[in-house]
Amino acid sequence: MFKLLIIEDSIMMQKVIKHVAEAELNCAYDLASNLAQAKEFITANQYFLALADLHLPDATKGEIVDLLLDAGITTIVLTASMDERKRKLMLNKGVLDYIYKENRDSYFHAVKLANQILKNRNITVLLADDSKTLRTHIRRQLEKMLFNVVEVINGVEALIALDMNPNIELLITDFNMPEMNGIELIRAIRKTKSRDSFPIIGLSASNDPTLSAQFIKYGANDFLTTPFIHEEFQWRILKTMEQIKLIKKITDLANKDYLTGLYNRRYFFSAANKLHNNALQAHSELVVALVDIDYFKKINDNYGHDSGDAVLIQLSAMLQNNFKGFTVARYGGEEFIIVIEKVAVRQCAQLFEQFRSDISSRNFTIPDGHLSLTVSIGVAVLAQEPLENLINKADIALYKAKQTGRNRVIFDQLAVST
Repeated sequence: MFKLLIIEDSIMMQKVIKHVAEAELNCAYDLASNLAQAKEFITANQYFLALADLHLPDATKGEIVDLLLDAGITTIVLTASMDERKRKLMLNKGVLDYIYKENRDSYFHAVKLANQILKNRNITVLLADDSKTLRTHIRRQLEKMLFNVVEVINGVEALIALDMNPNIELLITDFNMPEMNGIELIRAIRKTKSRDSFPIIGLSASNDPTLSAQFIKYGANDFLTTPFIHEEFQWRILKTMEQIKLIKKITDLANKDYLTGLYNRRYFFSAANKLHNNALQAHSELVVALVDIDYFKKINDNYGHDSGDAVLIQLSAMLQNNFKGFTVARYGGEEFIIVIEKVAVRQCAQLFEQFRSDISSRNFTIPDGHLSLTVSIGVAVLAQEPLENLINKADIALYKAKQTGRNRVIFDQLAVST
């Protein structure tokens, strides 16, 4: 479990923090009132981050910062004032950031930052720069923010790293690099990754005033001139990640079913048409399957719609798990649709039969207990025909599965029964 440590001596501010944390914080937290209590918490627990008041009754000279950093805890300072001398001192010590305690909005800001830092633990950043000195400096800044970092020295290595590390979610690239410069790298990446799905931040020490415009024009989300101050770098990174998250949220609202989290019918046809066209051109395998819950109406009638929704959510999670990498959507009501490309028909039959078996042997959790259920699956195989015809063939196969006893997989030409 990841925990946050908050150190604040003001009783009034503690009440504000508790209110904000309970409403906004995405992890557990402990609240200490002084240095001594903070020591006790640190001895007994592990923390990924601390929000610390700089002046405490038993530590008036900022000793809390040394305690936290010595314990290896990423630290954000909460302070009523911050002059340039104090700012440099805190940043040189290694604190991540400082936040002014002006009003309750300051604590909302601090908690929002804590939530992002927590997410950073699962985010990998690709850093492309041929200067070892600058790479080391930037890597340290990113690691303070708890990002995982992969380093390369040019654009060619960056493309290889992206192929080998599909979990990379952000690229920071310099302009001047051997073999392939930053703009050439961005142009190559943007052939397959959009600005809205994969953020890129450009860097350069050049005095050329047009360089930032070139970076943005060719696909960078943001640009920084080096050298930069700590705070600007940090907040440009966090702002970029927040914008991508908001775009993804909006995209998901448009493309995904609100209940199950699966793709909706509209998105399905957009994605499936592309897969269908590719399969026709390449003369490759394409299989469409319709999955329908047997006697679903009885579940709603006997147990209520909350139970029906619970079943849909759990079954959707199983679909996502069993058919990872393939297009899975909620087609309507209790019916789902799957498109599998470039997989042999016999192997597809095994996948569908395994899924049918998994469903029939599982107990589904509902508000009043558990229930069991079965599914019927109709499958069609592409034969140089329109997508609509393929779906109709799957629907006919599904009807046959229902008519011949349910709880079975039927292909439009080949039957696989239980």
